[in-house]
Amino acid sequence: MHGAGHILEVFYLILAAQVMAFLFKRLNQPVVIGEVLAGILVGPALLGWVHEGEILEFIAELGAIFLLFMVGLETRLKDILAVGKEAFLVAVLGVAFPFVGGYFYGLQIGFATLPSLFLGTALVATSVGITARVLQELGVLSRPYARIILGAAVIDDVLGLIVLAVVNGVAKTGQVETGAILQLILLSVVFVGLAVALSPLFARLPLEKLPVGSPVGFALALGIGMAALAASIGLAPIVGAFLGGMLLSEVREKYRLEEPVFAIESFLAPLFFAMVGVRLELAALVSPATLVAGTVVTVIAILGKVLGGFLGSLTQGVRSALTVGVGMAPRGEVGLIVAALGLAAGAVNEEEYAIVLFMVVFTTLFAPFALKPFIAWTEKGLRQAKE
Repeated sequence: MHGAGHILEVFYLILAAQVMAFLFKRLNQPVVIGEVLAGILVGPALLGWVHEGEILEFIAELGAIFLLFMVGLETRLKDILAVGKEAFLVAVLGVAFPFVGGYFYGLQIGFATLPSLFLGTALVATSVGITARVLQELGVLSRPYARIILGAAVIDDVLGLIVLAVVNGVAKTGQVETGAILQLILLSVVFVGLAVALSPLFARLPLEKLPVGSPVGFALALGIGMAALAASIGLAPIVGAFLGGMLLSEVREKYRLEEPVFAIESFLAPLFFAMVGVRLELAALVSPATLVAGTVVTVIAILGKVLGGFLGSLTQGVRSALTVGVGMAPRGEVGLIVAALGLAAGAVNEEEYAIVLFMVVFTTLFAPFALKPFIAWTEKGLRQAKE
């Protein structure tokens, strides 16, 4: 498609996302759901005005990067470290429960061992972009339960990649590739560890004295650079963007970084969520076998994350713990990547892929709808505790 065609597709996405966001805001529903439905409306599933392509996928990826960079800017490292134990437990339990549940359910319905392993792996990774958007929309990013979710999401991503590396290695070679797994663990720990270690330095960094055009320009370069570094070692780019934003969180007010970054995010993030809708293959979800198995897998996926989040953060109280669990529930592109790798390796067939797609769609839609009332319930409890 030529340039004008791509520009027209971006226009359709922006217009549809903005109109649907307006309608959902008027209905007092999560805006992110409206943006996803906008993509379904203008995508191949319905009107067919927008189709998947490298340029739109790249723009959508930038949307996710700037969303998490903005969330990082609003999240101080010391606040994450204050809930570090809970975040770690939430991540570990939230990986273990869905993986085990998905694996054994796969065996129960007749899948071979390898497809069952891929099914369990597809249930592991949280898509934090959906939750982050709701937390940001409701203005609760500073709450302990929100910090637990964000901290757990970083650890969750590392653990999910390790599980994927193990299962994909077994699919390709029939054995666990220990060297590649150890390398991934080492690089991930070094990357996150360096970000933590450099945080005090960035808190004192005089951005106005650096050889750059402006502090905002430096901030944008750092966010994109950290996303690129994360991608180069196998982590999700949004993890790097989040850490990059967090490095600058202590100086965001001094250099007025939030407003220009938020302006970019407000343009790009809706495109990311609209493209989630464009990618959805609704026709693959309507077979009776997919509906039944997909529903069960979705329940396993949600309960696994809710239980892991609840048990891991119970020290924060029942309401906050349940909110953490619901916040960890949405899956996204990682689940589909896992299924696609299994498909490419011949370990997963089209029916099994459709089950994972079903789970991704409905956990993506479930989380924002469930999260909003849970946050309201939790906030009510916090207010009552102060009185």
